[in-house]
Amino acid sequence: MLEEADLQERPKIRKKKIKFDELGVLGAVIILGALLSFGSPYFLTMTNLLRVGRQMAYIGILAVGMAFVIGSGQIDISCGRIITLVTFFSAWLINSVGVNPWLAFIAGILLGGLCGLLNGGLSLLLNVNPMIVTLGTQYLFWGLAIALSDSKPIVLSGDSSYYWLGQGELLGVPVPLAVFLICVLIGQIVLCRTCYGRHVLAVGSNAIASRYAGIRDRRVLLSTMVLMGLLAGLSAGVILAQFQAFDPNTGAFFEMNTIASAVIGGADLSGGYASVLGAMFGTVLIGVLNNGLILMGISAYWNKAVTGSVILIAVAVSAGFKASRK
Repeated sequence: MLEEADLQERPKIRKKKIKFDELGVLGAVIILGALLSFGSPYFLTMTNLLRVGRQMAYIGILAVGMAFVIGSGQIDISCGRIITLVTFFSAWLINSVGVNPWLAFIAGILLGGLCGLLNGGLSLLLNVNPMIVTLGTQYLFWGLAIALSDSKPIVLSGDSSYYWLGQGELLGVPVPLAVFLICVLIGQIVLCRTCYGRHVLAVGSNAIASRYAGIRDRRVLLSTMVLMGLLAGLSAGVILAQFQAFDPNTGAFFEMNTIASAVIGGADLSGGYASVLGAMFGTVLIGVLNNGLILMGISAYWNKAVTGSVILIAVAVSAGFKASRK
């Protein structure tokens, strides 16, 4: 009975922590933006900010799913290569099979969900850490995409309203950014305001106690991995719509930026604590930093080093605040 009572209290306590972390990361974004505006006069122009929003949307969509995965006590390092496989599959359906692009887009999302199902299913079936499983499936998905495409790009031909998904605007906002914001809104509501979201965090906090409380922990764990796959499929569809081409390098290193975005936003890698809104701010922080360094003319090599340093500092500061509140 004590374990069940503790389990019910934990989500309430963690909501306060999430709010603190969200505001902290938002403050960091504002300060960083102000500093970068002095480095380049073009940084705060509307054209540049909308460009940043379009570019970071792909990682941001993944970060929404990663918040659920990390919150449940798991991790997925194959999401970038799910994007590689899905973009190939959808491009192949459109060019070689002649499938309507919108149908190919839906088929791609479903394929992403199947990849997530494979990740979660293998982890539970073999009782292996999801990080190990997704390390293997990462190479599986990438290998399939490269082998089936003969490591050659696929350029989409013809016109379709589908390309609006990646190239169009909605009330002056780039559609990829709008899709990202809609995912954030839905994800934040689900994670913070629904029983499913509370179950995700409860399982991540203490899987055994959640099982005694009547939560089907294995089903929750599997569902978060499927959700990650579906969102990777969605992100892949938006990428394909923008560039109208499949490239074997599409999705490379996406998983690292995705995990970094979620962790900067306050997600606890040990599970039980995550924020979709925080993951969004983490995505913005990384996107703004990358863009600002490019505008300032800093070498791409140093760009990576500076970005990595900022991520380490942000994670260290967040960990320090969490430790002080325990």
